Amino acid sequence: MKAEYARWDYSQHEYDSKWGPRLPEAPVPPTPMHFAFPDQPVARLTDGFGQLQLQQAPAPPAPQAHAKATRTRTSPLTTRTRITRHGSNPDPVRPSSSGGGPNTIAFRPYAAPKRSESYSHPTPLEDFRKSRRWPPSGYRQDDALSADRAEDLICAGASTFKGYSDSIPNAPGYDRFYAVMEAEHESRTDRAPFQLPAYKDMSLNMTGASDNQFPWLSQEQPCMAYAFGKSAGTTTLNYWVSKSGSSGPPTQFASDVKPRKIKLLQILDRLQKLESGLNEHDREGMYRYLYATLIEDPDKFTSDAHFALEQQIADLITVLTNPRWIDFSLPKNQVVAKFFDSPDQLKKQDFFHQLLLSVELHLRIHSREHTDKAKRKLIMQLPAIITWDLAVAQRWLENMSITKTRTSSTQSTFSFELKSKGRQREALRTFATTLKWPNMDEVEYILDEQDNDEKALEDRSADAMSWFSGIILPGRTLPWLIMNSLIDCDRDTGDPLKYLTHMQPASGFQYRANTYWSSQCIVGKVLGAARGVNQIAGWIGPCIYTPDLKRTECVKVKQLASLDPRLCPNDVDSMGERTNPLGPIEVSYPIDDYEVPMPDTEDVTDVIRIEKLGFQPSKEQPASTKRGPPGAPLMFDAAIFFACGGESWPMKLRYDVDFINAFPCHQGPHVLFYDFAYKPIKTDAGLVDIHDWGRQCGRVSRPSSSRSSPAKKALTVANSPTKEAHEQVTKVLAIEALGVSDNEVFARAWCASHGHSAIVANIKETCMACAIREAYAACVSVVILTEGGSGKESDADMPEPVERISIPGSFW
Repeated sequence: MKAEYARWDYSQHEYDSKWGPRLPEAPVPPTPMHFAFPDQPVARLTDGFGQLQLQQAPAPPAPQAHAKATRTRTSPLTTRTRITRHGSNPDPVRPSSSGGGPNTIAFRPYAAPKRSESYSHPTPLEDFRKSRRWPPSGYRQDDALSADRAEDLICAGASTFKGYSDSIPNAPGYDRFYAVMEAEHESRTDRAPFQLPAYKDMSLNMTGASDNQFPWLSQEQPCMAYAFGKSAGTTTLNYWVSKSGSSGPPTQFASDVKPRKIKLLQILDRLQKLESGLNEHDREGMYRYLYATLIEDPDKFTSDAHFALEQQIADLITVLTNPRWIDFSLPKNQVVAKFFDSPDQLKKQDFFHQLLLSVELHLRIHSREHTDKAKRKLIMQLPAIITWDLAVAQRWLENMSITKTRTSSTQSTFSFELKSKGRQREALRTFATTLKWPNMDEVEYILDEQDNDEKALEDRSADAMSWFSGIILPGRTLPWLIMNSLIDCDRDTGDPLKYLTHMQPASGFQYRANTYWSSQCIVGKVLGAARGVNQIAGWIGPCIYTPDLKRTECVKVKQLASLDPRLCPNDVDSMGERTNPLGPIEVSYPIDDYEVPMPDTEDVTDVIRIEKLGFQPSKEQPASTKRGPPGAPLMFDAAIFFACGGESWPMKLRYDVDFINAFPCHQGPHVLFYDFAYKPIKTDAGLVDIHDWGRQCGRVSRPSSSRSSPAKKALTVANSPTKEAHEQVTKVLAIEALGVSDNEVFARAWCASHGHSAIVANIKETCMACAIREAYAACVSVVILTEGGSGKESDADMPEPVERISIPGSFW
């Protein structure tokens, strides 16, 4: 294979050694299903963490055996053989994931034509790029291309995808999935960059440099650095694939070892001293404090006292696995300030006690004498309850400082300094400005903190304390902390907006004449394509006003699980060969097997407009709503009404589908192998009449009953395990939603109404052929082709709030 990326030298880039040529490592002895801390002397940490093997989580029940379905002609996996795109090395260096960065290969243009080819006569590739005609000049339809020529004409610049499934350490049967684009550089990424460093805190890499955002190294899974696509309301291919993996396998703990009792002032005094690190030169002092003040040494009366760091690490892990501690891996415990700023002194004492043990463990693991490889090996094997403790310790050391002041010969006081408060304040200001917050003057007044009668920013709520202190755990909490902090800084919001929480992610709210939506809410995912809408730190807005809600009101949106099939390891591992631009690897490639799919950019509809954003209280409210306090938000059904040709087309947003931002390709258009079947359609040319695309694309074998409820249809698809995900996509619906933004909103709303996730491809960055192949890579059956809105659109064109219109009750 002579594709351009095959000629790039990856040896200069420091990728995680797991993905490069493997070096021999010390064998890991098998251990029983509990923490194994052998009695014999412990090996050095630099030689590995063999003595810290954790128990294995029970394997999930094996799925029932099915008969393998016969693959049809339109299944791209039918005849394709595995290909190697990185030379003859059996363990090639793993390519970078999206986003570029310090380890990303620099962009370089494709090689110039060979001198033997006259400059006066363009090469077939140049001729094809200019004319967009297939076959290129000099070839007939019945010709066949050699392998080298096929690489130049078909693969050059095309997006190519590769998937990886990795077993979770100490959890047999549990896997994590990742997807990358080969031949990637900084200008070819599908994810949105973080606008400010403060927003990067939603992801945490504890096993390498902080600027290395490789998804397989993040504490949170899926990696939040890949959660947001370049277009508002979209996600990335890697995040979509990772969602099908196992995010948190269960781990059993049997430790009943308890720490020594210690007073809160002693804890704070020790935390203040640890800000400058451990005094590693005084090993006897480290041992004496740890085992005389914090924990017990089980071998203190023997000749094998635990002076070695590895033994101390093992003892701290044992103590921290006691079920008495806070489990920060649980989402309900990930607003950390509600523990360290709690009015309950017992809860506060327990938190700081756990924090001190975690900081002691963190500093010992990151000792200067330990290699990065050894540290990574341990951290990757630790159970979630320990790694989340380490995450809390790391964020505390980075953002919080304790000051001790002696008030008398017998008394001292402790105060906390928020080292990152200035950075967090500016990030909140940028967040509000980007979302065009309607009461910005009030927010600016509070952020300036010039009024002594006003509360300090961090004292307004637990969420505000978490945000302004910077003690933010990676994952889904950061968007809610920053939004609730913004609401806390605007007194005009009152009580109606105090119910937003990361525990109810399918939420949003209306404030004055704007609506704002979480990126996890289907309303936000669909309206992200509308003009004037931005995406920042997990929030989408400002979106259109709805007359169905109060001027200020929170909303929980009812959304069913997507009907898309869940990916399995084979779907991920076969991604590269299933979506090879050449098709099956052969000696020669018939030109007639390929075509150049092109959207119609001339006849673009301009008659679809958003008419109304509608909400109706759901007939059945969840128990949490019924038990909630007065004024708690209700569960609503959401819909968008579109006006087209004098008619109203309602789209109910039933399903929580995803929209995957397509990777950019280079020098398109590219050709498409015939086996990647697709059906093009325009938004105004019969899309609303397609109600059975699940059957047409191969997802379901027979049409669902029109009387079946969406929930029953979803259950039917979920309980149909006869096919793997890639076998359920035999045709892709290519929706041409070019022109004004409302066309793309309409296409997204149709997907949400029928339960189809989609690839969103901006034809200014990628071609139709690459977008269709990415749909096959992701095992989704819809592609939305867009231009990102019309150049004539502007924020001034956004519709004014409309009067309440009547909606037939039968629709809801």
